[in-house]
Amino acid sequence: MRPVHRLSSSLAHACSLIAVTLITHAAPLHAGPPESLQKNLIFLAPFDGSLDATIGQDKRIHTAENLERKVVTPGNSRTDVTLAPQAGRYGGALRFTTSESPKVTLFKGVNAGYSASNWSGTVSFWLKLTPDQDLKPGYCDPIQITDKTWNDASFFVDFDKDLPRVFRLGVFSNYKSWNPADTAWEKIEPKDRPMVPVPMPPFSRDRWTHVAWTFNNFNTAKNSPGTATLYLNGKSQGSLKSPMNFTWDPARAVIMLGIAYTGDFDELAIFNRALSDSEITTVYELPAGLTP
Repeated sequence: MRPVHRLSSSLAHACSLIAVTLITHAAPLHAGPPESLQKNLIFLAPFDGSLDATIGQDKRIHTAENLERKVVTPGNSRTDVTLAPQAGRYGGALRFTTSESPKVTLFKGVNAGYSASNWSGTVSFWLKLTPDQDLKPGYCDPIQITDKTWNDASFFVDFDKDLPRVFRLGVFSNYKSWNPADTAWEKIEPKDRPMVPVPMPPFSRDRWTHVAWTFNNFNTAKNSPGTATLYLNGKSQGSLKSPMNFTWDPARAVIMLGIAYTGDFDELAIFNRALSDSEITTVYELPAGLTP
């Protein structure tokens, strides 16, 4: 009986080694985003197999005939905007192949979580382009969120029109709040504009760059200062701090993507609170993105 016992022991040892080997060489399992992020995620467009969002109050992508947005229709009617399978930071990506179309790609602003009082949030996404080489002359807004226009109750990030391109976060309160004297834009000193500029930003068509901004304490009853902070690749690039009053008609608000933009865009996410510095770093370092 002793030889049989030795054989059983050897088989058990061999099976154990095989199991360890299989586990060691198996594809790594990626944990999803932390629950603390998932519960505050109110909009997500990962562009994996569809142009529509996977989380949101209105998940459909829309197209406006132009920036005036008098005619907006569900779906994508732009031939220069396509889904690029397996080309994204995670899975697929939204690809803008030209900046010449007057049409505007957008999601409805109801997904932005607007509140007329004590409003806070975070916007996160990824870009892939070499701005000085890929963009046509003029301003370029990869994203703009407003119910009116760029300088009236609006968030946006843009690339300035001059070379080398400066990347900027713009956070414009109601027009009469931030510019009560109606001063012409050209006469406002750059330091007095409600923007966070980043000279020589780290964008490249050879790698993805993470962009996020947080905003906190907007639309407060006592008009106390609100704060907005821009992040690139998980690191703060600067903040704005002043009273922030955004008076929106949620039915007219829009999340416009790719205005005069040529390049790739991936994983647009909106949270209903301002994430902390460490949470922004967590989002930047997620191995498989924000999809639960």
